[in-house]
Amino acid sequence: MTADRIGTGRWGVPPGDPLATRLFPPLTGTVRWGLDRMERLLSSVGSPQKAFPVLHVAGTNGKGTVARTWASILQAAGFRTGLYTSPQLRFFRERILVDGVPVPDDSLQEMAEQLRPAIVRTQPSFFEATTALGFLALARAGVEIAVLEVGLGGRLDATNVVDPVLTVITGVGLEHRDLLGDTLEEIAREKAGIFKPGIPAYTVARDPDVVRILTEEAASLGIPLTHIRPPEGRWDLGGARFGLRTRRWGRLEIESPLVGEHQMANVALAVRSLEALPPRFLPTRAAILEGVRRVRVPGRVQVVTDPPRQWILDVAHNPEAMAALGRVLDRAAPPEPRVAVVGILADKDWGEMVPEVASRVDLCLLCVPDSAPPERRWDLAEVQARFPDLQLLPVPDPGQALLRAEEFTGSGGTVVVTGSFFTVGSAFDFMEGRGLDALSLDLRTG
Repeated sequence: MTADRIGTGRWGVPPGDPLATRLFPPLTGTVRWGLDRMERLLSSVGSPQKAFPVLHVAGTNGKGTVARTWASILQAAGFRTGLYTSPQLRFFRERILVDGVPVPDDSLQEMAEQLRPAIVRTQPSFFEATTALGFLALARAGVEIAVLEVGLGGRLDATNVVDPVLTVITGVGLEHRDLLGDTLEEIAREKAGIFKPGIPAYTVARDPDVVRILTEEAASLGIPLTHIRPPEGRWDLGGARFGLRTRRWGRLEIESPLVGEHQMANVALAVRSLEALPPRFLPTRAAILEGVRRVRVPGRVQVVTDPPRQWILDVAHNPEAMAALGRVLDRAAPPEPRVAVVGILADKDWGEMVPEVASRVDLCLLCVPDSAPPERRWDLAEVQARFPDLQLLPVPDPGQALLRAEEFTGSGGTVVVTGSFFTVGSAFDFMEGRGLDALSLDLRTG
């Protein structure tokens, strides 16, 4: 992986978000590898990333679930907990939470002004500036511990300027190959860049080559890699139950609101890895069980009841994630008829992704995510022509596609909304207009 691999225009200011637009001067959405800018930017405001211990998670899929599960458990244990994730579904303020509540908009604006002179000098990317703001906000909020989700890769990600107390890699798939490498092995090495000497490392990766690479990278730092096996249990669209053996808390009977075998694996990884925390941060058995029961991960196989229909909202922006959604639909067998609203960016592997959902529904409505710049808008006619045996209907506008899906299920059934973050975010906008509280009210106000 070389530092001159540059991606263009994909990590800029989220469209339609007034807070994100006014926080910073105009910044590039280009991915520019290197940590020097981040370190200079942070040093200008007192290196806030050093103010709290950090749990750091990377991975192709599932890292948001691990991050939110960690945060929920630590909150249940009584710690003032910071959480930094990306991107958002609807609002910029979703990215920076303290005890599950967004930092107030006016506070973010004030801290962004403090960062502005250094931003003008260093010219960071939008994600780098956002990450610096996140560190500053969490430090000013006095968090006792923070959870960080990697934005892209790991080794040169803007979050990788911390000295963590725990590192986790969920799994590794073929993603962002123009930036991270062309093979699973290359991508795994990039993600393993969050490992640090003397710091516990965990994974739930299944691919043998990926596990081998992660193990080698950990060994090169003199640390063991703990591999967590996916648990066995029961799940339906209401959640999951499974037993989990731990060294510190014995056997735990886990009850989780999250749906699917892949989410069971993510929860197991989150819980088991917490055994390696420094003693002062170890949660009790009761805090583990309460935190897992309370965790919410918006837009990840999220079921919303809207009589006479139900909605299943799932961000799935790569083939592995879409295949996991397909397995959920197979096993859960949600009510018929079923219609899907799918919005994918052109540079994703939509040829593998579309059949995973379209083959399991009666009608698949193809839309263009609101966030997509012209060069990343997929050609809906090309998609439809590629799969003549699937029931595909182009409806470019996400709002119109959602309206068609609602009409299609007017007498009952299931609407599946999937693809990019902003496609699923459009569904939250649509539901709010219908009076449905699909996204926590706490995330709408700041």
